[in-house]
Amino acid sequence: MDLERSMNYNLRKRRVLNKKIANLGSTSGSDNESNDSTHSDPDYGKPMPARNNGRPSGATQRGGGIRIGDTALASSSKNAATAQKRRPGRPPKAKANGAEDRPGNIEERSTRRKRKDISQSPVECIYKRTVLAWLISLGIVGQHEKVWYVDEDSGRILAEGKIRAEGVVCDCCSRVITVGDFEIHAGRDTKKPYQHILLASSRISLLECQIEAWLDRMEEGNRAYNNVQPAPEATDKSDDACMVCADGGNLVCCERCPSTCHSSCIFLGNNISGDEWLCPYCVCKYCAGGDGTLKKCTHCEKQYHCKCGGEKLDLNSPTSLFCGDSCKQIYEGLQSMLGVRNDLVGGLSWTLLQRTEPIFTAHAGVDYNRVVVNSKIAVAWMVMNECFVSSIDRHSGANVVQSIVYNIGSNLTRLNFSGFYTAVLEKNDEIICAASVRVHGKRLAEMPFIGTRTEFRRRGMARTLENCVESALCDLKVEKLVIPSLQQLAGMWMEKYLFSHIEEDRLKMELSQYNTVTFPSSVVRLQKTLSTLPDLNGGPSPSETNEGSLNAI
Repeated sequence: MDLERSMNYNLRKRRVLNKKIANLGSTSGSDNESNDSTHSDPDYGKPMPARNNGRPSGATQRGGGIRIGDTALASSSKNAATAQKRRPGRPPKAKANGAEDRPGNIEERSTRRKRKDISQSPVECIYKRTVLAWLISLGIVGQHEKVWYVDEDSGRILAEGKIRAEGVVCDCCSRVITVGDFEIHAGRDTKKPYQHILLASSRISLLECQIEAWLDRMEEGNRAYNNVQPAPEATDKSDDACMVCADGGNLVCCERCPSTCHSSCIFLGNNISGDEWLCPYCVCKYCAGGDGTLKKCTHCEKQYHCKCGGEKLDLNSPTSLFCGDSCKQIYEGLQSMLGVRNDLVGGLSWTLLQRTEPIFTAHAGVDYNRVVVNSKIAVAWMVMNECFVSSIDRHSGANVVQSIVYNIGSNLTRLNFSGFYTAVLEKNDEIICAASVRVHGKRLAEMPFIGTRTEFRRRGMARTLENCVESALCDLKVEKLVIPSLQQLAGMWMEKYLFSHIEEDRLKMELSQYNTVTFPSSVVRLQKTLSTLPDLNGGPSPSETNEGSLNAI
């Protein structure tokens, strides 16, 4: 009796049709180019064509391949590797995107106010990546619109200027400066400039403008929950793609959630027995048992038995939602970094972001930090959308890169990106480089995407941001950082960035047990041991100062 017949759980067999991936690799040159400058620098790339910012509204079967943008890290999911033919009775699953209710006062004001005409907006409004440029592009504020800095207590106007995509033209010096510097020119340093800068025409603050933009229907669509549901006539409710490799074929179905896996992807081979199989996210992370009461860890999102906790737990606290001390410390450390500007040399700064909702709190009303962080998330998505060709999950229609930037959750484990953070590198309030990071625990973090805007490439910006991310992970005592890389770029990552191939069996096993972003088979995974890193805050070494290499800033 063959293996398939002897199994007591459901094993679905599907035919997988090999399909060639369209333009897999850097778009800066053809496959046979040997020019090292186009394949040795993650900051290099030619201008990308315009892309559709819209989010797919429904689930369509994606049979073709996807494209990978001109940046060093791979930019799409494994879904492009093959096109799967569904069994009869398994039509494409429908994706239901819900929208949250808007607060009444914001809804009223947004319908009363007339949006600015953006058809005549200058070119710099389209290409600048600042919060102000985002507001101008949505028609919330106008280019050259008059603004005041108003003292909160007295109501006096302390400074005047005009809005530009790159900043504020201050009337006192006729220079374009950042909103923070405009506050300094007004003689104040509240660290909340958007709250005190008002539009002269309506006396509405730039903070309120950001709230209006965040509640815009198009912006709401960008962050809609990835709720993937099977069609009513579907024969079963399980996913059509392996949660580890995203391929179809012979899939083992989890009995408690829609997740499926290849037995080989989770290193089970022919040793599966029992009446049911449960995926790694439906069992205790310590004992692998699925019985009894399981709690879900707020950080790693794995489930656990309180009695199995391998680390000290506060069992007397009803709000304890962490599987152990390490997850709690990492989560609290990451949350404490959100929105904190870290100044670097050369006028650069980096900030860790994560979409957080609601932006209104019961005690303090509008949360200033949440509003600004969410606004920068929207701008970071514009940067990522420039750097990477859209990666659409062919089973659900979800935009993978967009879902990662907005840390969107899902009822499907492999499409649940709620644990992602976005690190951005800024210069004069403009986001010039962005990276996506998810920490699965003290052993493992992944960075699937890092992209630099075209005009800032070949200046070491990706190197600078990566160093900042690695420093933060070291402070959190995370041991390993894993990235994807195209085969032809693996040598560059190993030589210049100190990454290496994954050879440790334990790490391979851990990767199969966590929900990591999947990529085509032409993409390899590399790892770096963070505990052995040199001082990342130092200057460039002599070998890094040669032309064509990345210099640390």
